[in-house]
Amino acid sequence: MIIRFWRPGASRQDEAGDVLAGDADVAPTSAGRYGTLEWPGSPRGPQPSDTSGNRNRASPAALLAVLAVAALAFALADAAGRWPNFNPDESRWLSRAHYVAALGDPFGQTWADQYMTRGQPPLGSYAMGIGLQAQGRDLVTNAPWDFSLTWEQNIALGHKPVPEDLAAGRRTSAALVALTAVALIGVARIYLTMPWAITAGALFAIHPFTVYIGSIAMSDALFGLLIALAAWSAASFARSPTWRRATLLGVLLGLGGATKLSPLVVAASLSAGGILIFAVTSIHRHRVALQEFNYAARGVVIGVAAMFTFVASYPYLWPNPIAHTRHLFAFRVEEMAAQSSDWPVMAVPNRTEALRRVNLNFTERYNLSASVISLLGGPTPAPLVRQLEFLVPILGVVLMAGLAIRDGPYSPRALALAILGGQVLVTIVGMRSEFDRYHVPMAVLGAVAAAVALEWLVRHTISLLGATGRLAPMTGDPPS
Repeated sequence: MIIRFWRPGASRQDEAGDVLAGDADVAPTSAGRYGTLEWPGSPRGPQPSDTSGNRNRASPAALLAVLAVAALAFALADAAGRWPNFNPDESRWLSRAHYVAALGDPFGQTWADQYMTRGQPPLGSYAMGIGLQAQGRDLVTNAPWDFSLTWEQNIALGHKPVPEDLAAGRRTSAALVALTAVALIGVARIYLTMPWAITAGALFAIHPFTVYIGSIAMSDALFGLLIALAAWSAASFARSPTWRRATLLGVLLGLGGATKLSPLVVAASLSAGGILIFAVTSIHRHRVALQEFNYAARGVVIGVAAMFTFVASYPYLWPNPIAHTRHLFAFRVEEMAAQSSDWPVMAVPNRTEALRRVNLNFTERYNLSASVISLLGGPTPAPLVRQLEFLVPILGVVLMAGLAIRDGPYSPRALALAILGGQVLVTIVGMRSEFDRYHVPMAVLGAVAAAVALEWLVRHTISLLGATGRLAPMTGDPPS
């Protein structure tokens, strides 16, 4: 017996039509498929599309708005990148820009088992190298910053990048956050109509945390882009669960792993989750659940493709992939322990403290309302205002989770949330020391969740005001 995967209508079958096409207008079904953005109290049935009957084509106005969001994200980050501040970690990422050229000699000395090679996965270094070359710079940069030396000693030894290399690296990050804003519009489109999806991208673009990440020459901007692309790809896979889309999702998670390691855990969790759903469903039905088996098999492909991509992109692993991967994870654990010891204020001893640090990052260090009020010359907002800005995305995550549960585990909304939320969870669970830039996954999820919450709040406020108006007593004389 052959089980055919359910496929949406003809407008979904053209894979090229996935761009900026979401699920906000698709009618719900009873088989765990995805459906319309429908909250308690909202009208039943399909809602009118925001694209006038053709959801796979964005209107010229929408495309212009998307480009405007990308331009805004780049402009703000690029302007911040011109500030005179300098983070010593930028020295390390730019010092490894030559890794992209070293790919031509994958068994050369660059990829030997040494501190800088296993210190970080290489994809961020590749991005820096490509960015430098695209802007007319060469790959001969500075030596890496040595934290055992003083600031003055590092400067004297030439460990700080020259201004031209630093500017080129920062512009590379600014371009990457601009692309992330576009990708987030695609992700938000899974949950929202296009105007609200664009709002999600705009919230990400103007947020001071995004501006910060886009103004430093490190791997974090690339990491955010890969998280967003993986979530978008997961939704595409859910719409049409082909082997090719499963492989693409695995490749994106593998590239994420080649940037920050943690997406490999997300990929493994997707594979394990599919197998678990298959096993539980089969036991419950007292027979082999063929459709769940098909999804589980594709889930295994996601995990295998992620690991293969990770190894293929990192020549250091080639001589002994398993042992060297274990070395990488062990090294990161040791590094976090060393950071906690060297900078006790950055230590994160438990998960409660990790959650507190997330709250602190987005209410005290990087708060959008505080930045806007300060820009307008107003006073520092009250703590309650800052906390409300944090609570709005929390509400959005709850609403997104509700939609995912309703639509089923293999719906676009569920799989997109699995990527975004899974990456946040892995980050919080694994956080043993904390730096500002570790909060990139929270910023990516937060932008989408904030837009989902704001849409819900605005719509219910309008509905409540309308109902109040209808129930209000007449104050004038009734007509005779």
